[in-house]
Amino acid sequence: MIRSTDGSPTSDQFCTAGAVASPTKSLVITAAHCLKGDTRQRDFAFVPGYRTGASAKGQAGETPYGIFPVQEGKIWIDARYRAATPDDDVDFAFLRVGPNSDGQLLEDAVGRGNELTSVPTAKLARKNVTLIGYPGGQKTPLQCTNDTNAFQGRFMEIACDGFRSGVSGGPFLENFDGRRGDLTGVIGGYKTGGLYDHTSYASQFDEDAFRLYRQAVTGAPPDPDPSTGTSLGSADTWTHARVMTTGRFHADSVRNDVSDLIVRWSDGELSLYPGNGTYGFGKDVRLIKDKAWQQAAAITAGDFTGGTGDDLLVRWTDGRLTLYKDVNEDTKLAEKVELKGPNDTWSHASTIAAGRFGAGNSRRDDLVVTWTDGEVTLYSNVDAKGLHAERQLVKPPDITWPHARDVSAGDFRSGIGDQDLFVHWKDGEVTAYDNIAAEALGREHPLRPAKSPWRQALLATVGAFGGPTRQNDVVALWPGGKLTLHPDTTSTSLPAERVLVP
Repeated sequence: MIRSTDGSPTSDQFCTAGAVASPTKSLVITAAHCLKGDTRQRDFAFVPGYRTGASAKGQAGETPYGIFPVQEGKIWIDARYRAATPDDDVDFAFLRVGPNSDGQLLEDAVGRGNELTSVPTAKLARKNVTLIGYPGGQKTPLQCTNDTNAFQGRFMEIACDGFRSGVSGGPFLENFDGRRGDLTGVIGGYKTGGLYDHTSYASQFDEDAFRLYRQAVTGAPPDPDPSTGTSLGSADTWTHARVMTTGRFHADSVRNDVSDLIVRWSDGELSLYPGNGTYGFGKDVRLIKDKAWQQAAAITAGDFTGGTGDDLLVRWTDGRLTLYKDVNEDTKLAEKVELKGPNDTWSHASTIAAGRFGAGNSRRDDLVVTWTDGEVTLYSNVDAKGLHAERQLVKPPDITWPHARDVSAGDFRSGIGDQDLFVHWKDGEVTAYDNIAAEALGREHPLRPAKSPWRQALLATVGAFGGPTRQNDVVALWPGGKLTLHPDTTSTSLPAERVLVP
């Protein structure tokens, strides 16, 4: 059970919650609607085993294991539920609690928490599920075991009498042994848990629930609240983004393995958003604001000169190629090298991506270029003197590659020295190609099929923004200025989104 502890007349239980097994020994889950816009969450706590009568320690009282205060800022709610119209598919929230008055962590006091369990859409109907909840004002919990049904293809529905106001956030448990079980849902979702005391609902526990759980375990910054905005700015701002790329554009060595985000805007401004290493970003740094940059058609970043930071390579609409050496927050675009003047050839380059595409290459100084006629070329060991060895990966004319919307380098296979090529296609397909130096583009891994929702994505790029230091976190821009991050992508999986800008 969770209750307010602020000492006000409303200091009372207001929702149900359950302990979740985790490495932190301090995680609790409840319904997101219990916390959205509720001032009581400023000062509230989890009280496991709350009841009148004798406690588990043989002492009279209502708090047999103690009171575990919710830590400030340690509430993880999906940004889609915080929106003006909450998405009831994600009506769950994870909380990090502090120790009780005896200094015990939650799972040290109550034993191992409930095991978070994935529920596929095809298995929303389940057998022998136990529902537990504290109705408002009642100091002993209700418990009911029944089978669940699938409801609207996205909720679990269970028939249990007497589950009135206050039970929200109560766990759906399988294999319940009287103390813990496998956690398959919490009361919430459809109509915030249902309109009637005899029927309750739960949002489906899919990758969305596990994404929030990983945030809570690692202590990653919670999804931004749409009402307060973020260091990345508003959705209105992001409707003006035209080009994105990633690289390591900082002078310090602390963030050596962390990527930063560079954005070219419609008015010619170029912004740098420093990565913080936990899937978040600092406030933007203006690198330049010049209408001439409206002609920067394609931008990529790599280590072409072997300096302290990454270099920025720009392809302009007139075919020019410009290299900006060692770009960072302080020196910005101080040193540039013109690799090619205006020309008719490079004005037909559609996309460019710098990476470490050759086996044994220690620097990201290879360049993949797609052309308007479908040709794809690989330039090895690009440097400040220009482009050297050129290899044709796809011969023109080709009807497929003109449809590549974005290309980026990524590390989608662990323990492999060379990088992979990430491609976002106009029809919504998303693919990764590995070992392109040896096998051209023959080894393809589909991450999303054609006609997937990714056909709506406007821009996509890949960086190392948190967790493992591999460059496998995909950032995507969507209509309306929505910006998402898909962490820890592999050659077989493009994870569910984390919303950066709602």
